[in-house]
Amino acid sequence: MDYDRWSGPSGVPKAYFDDCFETILKPRFYFKINEAGAKRYCKLSMGRKWAANRQSLWNEFNDPTKTRDEIIKNVPIGIDKDQWARFVHYRHKPSTLELCRRNKEIRSKQVIPHTSGSKANPRRRNELLLETEKLSSHGQLYIETHKRKDGSFVNEAAKTIAEQIEVGLTQSIVDESEVSPLDVVGRVLGLEHSGRVRCMGLGVVPSNTFRNTRLRASSLSSSSSGVAFPSSNQWQEKYNNLESAFKAYMIMKEGRIPEELASYFTPDQTHPNDASSVPNTPLDARGSSGASNP
Repeated sequence: MDYDRWSGPSGVPKAYFDDCFETILKPRFYFKINEAGAKRYCKLSMGRKWAANRQSLWNEFNDPTKTRDEIIKNVPIGIDKDQWARFVHYRHKPSTLELCRRNKEIRSKQVIPHTSGSKANPRRRNELLLETEKLSSHGQLYIETHKRKDGSFVNEAAKTIAEQIEVGLTQSIVDESEVSPLDVVGRVLGLEHSGRVRCMGLGVVPSNTFRNTRLRASSLSSSSSGVAFPSSNQWQEKYNNLESAFKAYMIMKEGRIPEELASYFTPDQTHPNDASSVPNTPLDARGSSGASNP
């Protein structure tokens, strides 16, 4: 409670967090990703919990009928009285009140709330994998995180988008378990915001998720030198999948393949260079500002 914010100039010092990560978190947890990614995830996760706990504490002990001094005297059990006094002072600052007002206004404009709760999306994806024995797609995760426990959607807007995603999944000619800007969620909802990828959890942003070149362990062949390289057939398959996804996207957006781009597509029988080879889709392109990110 000694810090106004979790991050930034007035937040928890980087050196202090790094020391806590090395001495407290690393000895107790096993991370399957690199240390930089693990540290980023831990900081984001802890920051979210820190903010939620502070807000919950304030909601419980803030009495609008009492003065600032009376609230300061009402110290919660387990909280140092000096920390509580500084916290109450921070909450009554004009800048803090304005920030709370703006956040409330922004939340009120959220068109499509999600139902993710506290469960992490990677954990949800693993549960779906165990249940269906198949890696869930980006679109399936969107549908799951916008349904209530009784199976109904949070509102009509979420239901409409989910129906478009389901149609897109049935018509897709690419591997939808591979998250990409041109997967079904991208085709329905449009480009992602630079600071997040929908339904993929904390720390996932386009810069570390959408890669031009992405090598999978399953697509690597070992060699005697110990260096693994994809075979030419595997590279060709990746290229064909990317070409098909791009054609489908162009037809969805433009209704046809523009003449100036036609010469760039492979003119063979498996990938003919005409629009009739790609199934029509009723998917609408929507802006990303109206969607939520669980």
